Amino acid sequence: MTITIHECILYIRRSTTAMQRIIRKRHALRRKVSPGRPRSPAIDSAILRAALEVFVEHGLDGVGIEQVAERAGVARTTVYRRWVSKESIIAEAIAQGRGAAEEEVLRKPTSRHATVRRAINALAETVSSTAYRQIVARLIGSIPDYPRLMAVYWQTYLVPRRKVAANALEWARAEGMIREDTDTEIVLDLIGGAIIYHLLISPGDRSEKDIHSYLLKLMRELGLNDAQNATDEF
Repeated sequence: MTITIHECILYIRRSTTAMQRIIRKRHALRRKVSPGRPRSPAIDSAILRAALEVFVEHGLDGVGIEQVAERAGVARTTVYRRWVSKESIIAEAIAQGRGAAEEEVLRKPTSRHATVRRAINALAETVSSTAYRQIVARLIGSIPDYPRLMAVYWQTYLVPRRKVAANALEWARAEGMIREDTDTEIVLDLIGGAIIYHLLISPGDRSEKDIHSYLLKLMRELGLNDAQNATDEF
């Protein structure tokens, strides 16, 4: 059964409390490690890479714990002990696959010019990759039939990332880089929506340089004063 995008949005908004319970349960389960057998970060990464590969190739319909475990070279119980659902493992796999290079820049802004330049460079590198486009296309395509995946990803990974970006925009406001009355949440929506539209809706291939140029224009149109100064820094 399919549902409308509007219903998906309502579902996501109403799922916040449930998602928080899921997150707390997942964290509690992760703390239950048998004595003498600490979790291996290498195994975690292998499982997440395998899960992301299966998701990109087959969508959420094709993701099964058996397939993920086989591709990662681990037992099914190893996967079950770490994640409470396939939505939770795919959400974390997407977050790991995407990376957070621009987030690291925004956590510790330095000078105005350097922060803008570094953030745009990092974001352009991330979103211009073929893997990023494949991941985002699959994630968005899953919304009508599997809204819970987006709900988990939103609450667990996007909300914290948006908080970091919003804090950086507050810093930019204090530095006089954006208008005093700027709505930071709307700005983040506009940036995210523009990137998705440019990558997935508008036809044509884009290089990292193309994306870098587009992001500079986008930031200038949004009123980020120092974006003009970063034009020749790619």
